Amino acid sequence: MDSAIEPQDELREREAHERHRPHAYDWLWRPWYAKLWWVAIAIYWAGKLGSLYLSILDQFYTGVLAGFLNIAFFPPLALMVLGMGYARAWFAWSDWEFVEPTHEQMFPKRSVGGLRDPHSDPLDPRSGMLHWRHFHPDR
Repeated sequence: MDSAIEPQDELREREAHERHRPHAYDWLWRPWYAKLWWVAIAIYWAGKLGSLYLSILDQFYTGVLAGFLNIAFFPPLALMVLGMGYARAWFAWSDWEFVEPTHEQMFPKRSVGGLRDPHSDPLDPRSGMLHWRHFHPDR
């Protein structure tokens, strides 16, 4: 009888784990500073579009300050900066563990010719036709 109860407990535990899963919108849109940044991005780029038609805006958007604002209001930058909190929460929620790489992963064996990748080394037979083409010029 205990075996029939255990899967349901496991199912409830899994559902509770899924319920507390972090959502991207909690970091990308919910905070006030995120909303402010996204609205400022929209206003800045709308003004940039308007600079094609108004010379006063064109003077501003060709200046040095606009060059710095291009970086500050670049949408992928906002996505990366605001997404850092989400990435931290997701890694904490998930079962991922960061482990030290093994010696073999850090220092892979070199191939016959001294290259790290044996498939790109013409002296290594593991490179297939790259190896044989130097010995058979007719191929």
